[in-house]
Amino acid sequence: MFKNMVLRGFFAVCFLSASPVAAEPNIACRYGTADAWDQISLMYVGAWNIAHHSGFVVAGPMTMPFPADSVIDTMGIEMLPSGQLVGTHPEAQQPIPFIWADEPPWQFEADASKDGSPAPLLSSSEVEMLMGCGVEKLARLIGHTQATIDGVHIDMTLRLMVVGPDQMYGIFHTSAVSGGIPVKSWRAVTLTR
Repeated sequence: MFKNMVLRGFFAVCFLSASPVAAEPNIACRYGTADAWDQISLMYVGAWNIAHHSGFVVAGPMTMPFPADSVIDTMGIEMLPSGQLVGTHPEAQQPIPFIWADEPPWQFEADASKDGSPAPLLSSSEVEMLMGCGVEKLARLIGHTQATIDGVHIDMTLRLMVVGPDQMYGIFHTSAVSGGIPVKSWRAVTLTR
């Protein structure tokens, strides 16, 4: 609990340092349309440090904490000739193609739910407060990929909000069936460079 509060404070400071006044909208608040994103998406090509923060796993009827990973991975983002961004990772079985999020504003729960699932690192309302605009004003990308590990097929979805030229924040979700039991996980991620 204390570690989560310290992490929240750390990322709040990181987000605030990107914007001189929290009430003033961050420049990233201008990227929330497909046309605006097309103008600046090339800036996001390159190597990114990805941190996997705590989350939770739901296996059948059980909900369990999913601790943060202390290892910071490097993920590359490349641009295909079509203009689509693709994430690459040395351990990934295939690249992660990112599409423009044409979805209603994302809501990351601020409080633990009734089943005991922990809250994300930052809720969507905390991101809005720190950025000075609604999450729908931010560029939002969705990456889908799949992997097979030990005979188990895993679907993976990475939802990212672009919160600055050197920062992205999101939720990494996996879904699988192992031994006949559905297993799903959610954890917060941050990408920085």
